Amino acid sequence: MREVRSLVLTLLAVVLLVSGCTAKDANVKKQAAAAPEKIVVQAPLAPPTAPLYKILKDGQVNGVKVELIVYKSVEEATTRVVKGEADLTVLPVNVAAKLYNKQADISLANVSTWGILSLVTTDKQVQNWQDLKGKELYVGAQGSTPDVLTQYFIHKNNIQASEVKLAYLSSPEIAQLMINGIVKYAVLPEPQTTQVLMKNSEAVVARDFYTDWQAFEGGAARLPQAGMVVRNEFARTYPKALSDFQNAYKNAMEWTVASPAEAAPLVESNMSMPAAVFVKSMERTHLTFATGAQAKGDVNTYLARLLDISPEMVGGKLPDEKFFLTD
Repeated sequence: MREVRSLVLTLLAVVLLVSGCTAKDANVKKQAAAAPEKIVVQAPLAPPTAPLYKILKDGQVNGVKVELIVYKSVEEATTRVVKGEADLTVLPVNVAAKLYNKQADISLANVSTWGILSLVTTDKQVQNWQDLKGKELYVGAQGSTPDVLTQYFIHKNNIQASEVKLAYLSSPEIAQLMINGIVKYAVLPEPQTTQVLMKNSEAVVARDFYTDWQAFEGGAARLPQAGMVVRNEFARTYPKALSDFQNAYKNAMEWTVASPAEAAPLVESNMSMPAAVFVKSMERTHLTFATGAQAKGDVNTYLARLLDISPEMVGGKLPDEKFFLTD
């Protein structure tokens, strides 16, 4: 009887030991899962991408590697988002809303770009929107943010759509045509606006979209053009890694804005943009970090205006509260 009792106690000790090891192993695996192997970010060659090169130069974000994919078109980026091939993606805010409304499992993590568009002309007689009547105005791709915002300002200035002829090309193409003196009226983003101003002495900025937006929407209104979406699965699985990345991006953005001359060499080597152009372009680039939740009011106002003009631009409706990543 004593031998049986001893055997039972021995078996019990073994079971407890194995259970303890199993629990310990599970806890180790759980802790490992709290940090991803890497964070995959995709972004265009545009102002909100500049801070990402600072992150890459500094190395890992709290021990996690960051991989940057530079995309050439919004279509390429959205395809990767839908397939879940990027954890975070810089996108026009309206494109993010459109994807969300089409059931993409994403949230708006942050907004970074608050107005980078200008009405540029070589005609000194054009100073207001009304002066564009009877003119041919070149704008970025039809249905794009520059297009819809241009239509917004035409409408707000009581100009009939038929009174201004809109011609569509890519922004780099339009900039080159204006540099060569072929195009006289254009809507351009930064840094293309600065490139034109530096290479064509006749070119001037007639209207600043950010200023005009505030004139119609109120002095405190901001123009949330671009931000970053996150895969919800990534946000749920790696909340700390996401928080660390958000903080790193915010800090890198603040450094870029405060020290454009220091950021310029990184931009020049990675974005094929002359350092002088980048430094000058930052004077008209409204680059400020805000979380999705912090930007909600401005984003809803912006999307509502786009919805009024072109419902397809936002996916037919305003996104619900779950579109905004909670802080």
